[in-house]
This record gives sequence, structure tokens and C-alpha cells, in this order.
Amino acid sequence: MQAQVYTDDFYGDDFIRDPIPRYAAMRDMGPVVWLEQQQAFAVARYDEVVQVLRGADRFISGRGLSLNDDVNALLIGNSLNSDNPAHDKQRAVTATPIMPKNLRPLESYIHDTAQGLADRLVAQGRFDGMSEFAQVLPVSIVIDLVGLSDAGQENMLKWAAAAFNLFEGFNARSQAAFGELVGLRDYLDKYGKPEHLKEGGLARRIFEVAPEKGFSEAQAAQMMRDYINPSLDTTVSAAGFAAYYFAKFPDQWNLLRENPDLVPNAVEEVVRMATPIRAFSRYIAEDTEVSGVALPKGQRIIAIYASANRDHTVWDDPDRFDITRNLRKHLGFGHGKHTCMGLHLARRELINLIDAMRTRVSRWALDGDPVIAMNNTIRAFEYLPVRITPG
Repeated sequence: MQAQVYTDDFYGDDFIRDPIPRYAAMRDMGPVVWLEQQQAFAVARYDEVVQVLRGADRFISGRGLSLNDDVNALLIGNSLNSDNPAHDKQRAVTATPIMPKNLRPLESYIHDTAQGLADRLVAQGRFDGMSEFAQVLPVSIVIDLVGLSDAGQENMLKWAAAAFNLFEGFNARSQAAFGELVGLRDYLDKYGKPEHLKEGGLARRIFEVAPEKGFSEAQAAQMMRDYINPSLDTTVSAAGFAAYYFAKFPDQWNLLRENPDLVPNAVEEVVRMATPIRAFSRYIAEDTEVSGVALPKGQRIIAIYASANRDHTVWDDPDRFDITRNLRKHLGFGHGKHTCMGLHLARRELINLIDAMRTRVSRWALDGDPVIAMNNTIRAFEYLPVRITPG
């Protein structure tokens, strides 16, 4: 069986602004499609996406996740762009501080910050759901809890967005992002040292653990990218979409207000519907196949998480926002060895944020037209005008 040819630009502006019907068209074409614009294979159905993500020996990350090998030369080495044994060795350093048991002492900080933010927003009544709502808690977490120097605070969101723009590798967004990431590297070279990190912060713990695992101080400094990138844009995206979906589906907000135990499940449904990271590529390391479609060694295959999370063979009425549905299988945090390292922290942030608003807000509404952010990989709003009714 051959892959059907898909001609739209997967990373084009039109696709980014309105991806949902295009994902459906790709799923309808077959188990594997050939993206003519990207010269790469792609899987858009749930089962095939899972096959690729589980097949880490055939579909590898150690050659980088970008479609551009020059970009991959910059990316290779961090945990996202690595295979075992390097992947597990590095993740043992960076993941330990953000495991659930290590986040418990931080819960009061996350809770209090979310409560204070909710008080301010209720007093305002109208606000930008991105800059004034979705971005505030994640940025506070990275700067204060992770313990990075305040010197780079104004650039954190820019660096995170640039990191995710690089995965296309060729278009104007990718080329601009390449230069931005040099700034992040320089920041970490200068401030990514124990003496510049806040006492007790998550980043400082890297330098306590890294030498035991055989890493140098310079390598430990660059590992902090794993906290900056996934801790920001992905959580910001999900928080923004939470505001959007509760405005579009007021019945679900009413249900949540009446049933606070649904807050954690509501977070998972927001992440499924939004799927902040819409896709990543893998390098095909050997001649293989997926669902009967031959895949030659040396090509790239893109696993489209955002499409898999809308697959009607897995989800009943997948485009409906339903905070009561069974979400055990969603891929919003990835799957397999490269499941999102920061998912526990993201969940705690989102749960606290939504719960703080639940006790103060009776209704969400859009206060104008949202604007989608133009990013190759992250699905998010650039601007989200919101109006809330206290209650």
C-alpha cells in the first residue's frame, strides 16, 4: 500500500489558523499520508500515531525532531532530541525534581499564586486571556519555583516560542527562531550556574544531581532548557484554551461549578481538545511499515498528536468539549518514552488555575475575536479577549 499525497502546507498560515477540518481530511485519506510540501510522511489517525510513538527503535529522536538537519545539529543533545541510553540518563537528572512527590512542597505557592491571580481578574472583569491569564502562572513558576535568574524574565516566552518554531526547520518562522535560540544558549551559559540560581529552586537541583550521573556543569546548564520550553508554551496554550472552551461551552462551566471533583478531568479534556504540541517528527531508522504502508529508512515521519486526539474511532463526538468523558488514552502529553516530562507540573498549575476561577466566576464570554498565534508546533492564541461575570 502507498501513502496518499496531501498537498496543503502543514506548517502554512492557513493550516495553523484552521487545522481541525484539515486533520479530518488527512485521517480520511488513509493510515499514512505523504506531505508533499514537507517531503515527509505523516500519521494522523490515533492507532498509527501510537505505533510511531511506541516504536522508538524504528522511529528515533536522536537524529533530532526538526525536518531540517542544520536545525537538528542545534537541538540534538537535550532529552527531547535523544534516544536511549542518553535519553534516560539525562531525564533521570531533569525529571526527578518535577515528579509528584517533589512538587508537593510547591503546592501552596502554586495555589496562592492562582488565588491571587483570580482575585485580580475578577476585579477587572475584562482581560486578555493570554497575557493576563494564561501566561501569568507558568512564567511565575519558571522564574520563582524553577529558580532562574530574573535577568532573562522578559525573554522567557519568546525563547519558548522560538524553540517550538524550529521543528519545521525551513520556513520564515523557523529561520527567525534559530537566531532567538542563540540568545537562550547565551543566557544559560552566563546565568545557568549555581551561584545565579535561587536557593531551593528546581534548576539548582540539576547541579546537585548531574555530577552523580557523569554530566559537567556546562551540560547541566543547558539541561535547564527542559524546564523553560515545556514549562511555558504548552501550559500557557492549555490555560488559554481553557478560557476559550468554557466561554464557548457554558454548560460545561456550570457543570464544573457544581462538581469540583471534575476539575482534574476538565484539565485533561482541555489538553485533549487543544493538544498544545500538535506534532513532532521522527527519523525512520530502518526500512519498516505502518499499517501496511512501506516507510524507507532515512525519511521523516510526523506524528500528529492533535489529529489523533480528534479521531472519531477513539472519541465519541470528538469535537465536543465534554469534561465528563473518559480521557485515559488522550495524547495531549505525548506517549511512550518521550511523554511530556513536565506533565505533573502542568497539571498542578492548570488544576489550581481553573479551581481558583471556579469559586469566583459564574460565566465566561468572549469579548471580541481571538487571534491564533502563528507557531509551527504550538497551538495557542496570540490574543484572547475575555469577559467574566463574578459569582
